[in-house]
Amino acid sequence: MRMSTLRKKTAPEFPDGLTWMNSGVRTMAALRGKPVLVDLWTYSCVNCVRSVPRIQMWHEKYKKAGLTVIGIHSPEFDFEKDEKNVARAISALGITYPVVLDPEFIMWEGYSNKYWPHTFLIDHHGAIVYDHAGEGAASETEQAIVSALQAVGATKLPPIAPEVSLHDGSCYRPTPELYLGYLRGSIGNAVNVLPETEEALTDSGKHEDDIPYLHGHWRISGEYIEHTRSLPVASEYIALKYHAFSVNLVLGALDDREVVVDVTLDGAPIPANMAGKDVVIDRSGNTHLHVSVHRMYNIIHADNYHNAALKLLVKNAGVKCYVFTFGGCKA
Repeated sequence: MRMSTLRKKTAPEFPDGLTWMNSGVRTMAALRGKPVLVDLWTYSCVNCVRSVPRIQMWHEKYKKAGLTVIGIHSPEFDFEKDEKNVARAISALGITYPVVLDPEFIMWEGYSNKYWPHTFLIDHHGAIVYDHAGEGAASETEQAIVSALQAVGATKLPPIAPEVSLHDGSCYRPTPELYLGYLRGSIGNAVNVLPETEEALTDSGKHEDDIPYLHGHWRISGEYIEHTRSLPVASEYIALKYHAFSVNLVLGALDDREVVVDVTLDGAPIPANMAGKDVVIDRSGNTHLHVSVHRMYNIIHADNYHNAALKLLVKNAGVKCYVFTFGGCKA
């Protein structure tokens, strides 16, 4: 949304002591006189990941005209505070603009932010003149960037790209985001369990939609659930009945060592035309995730909106699961 002149807010300064990636230390004072696009994001957020290519495109398209793009990485989970994890994500996502790490949410609070992602445009006077929370509004945001550049004398700017939909217009209400830790989530069959303690849970097989169920030995922590036993075969699991086009899960393994998690859909291997980009199909047609670093893993990517029962079977101790996210639009 474009900010009213009467309620423009000066962009907060970057405090000393923050870690910068892809550049040296930047300050708003030194950037005065130039438009600045600031993107608050975190690397395990599906909406942020989908928005990054657009932010990168604007950086490449308008940097010679005077635009400075800065990412502010404000972590949702503790593992996203690790500089090595963020550096790995920046490289994997192809980000070349400066990114400042905000593990204590100093900049998040400075922008009075509540959302991932959230983009702010700052004019040459240092005032926030436009902001947009979430995905979308690409043409509107780019027009605001062009106006800010024109205000400092930029000419012969490249044409604004037409709005490109991320889907073909087929959208439905999916299963809502499901956190798995006790701080923001709940488990259907975890009744009277002690937090941060290994529990032996039994799944009756009777499942309601949009509620995760556990079977086997698990610990429920504030941010995540963790499988706590090493087994000869993958026989303990998390199960979920959902409705969506796509399914993602943020998870990771102990010490980032690669482990295999078996995945089934309605009791069978995931069909090839529904398998997400992180699903591995072996020679027997069985489907797996090779889990190591803590990040978002894409499990289902289908052309049809569907109801199905997903099951992730584990045998290794130390597998942590944080949050399921779902896509309600056909990609």
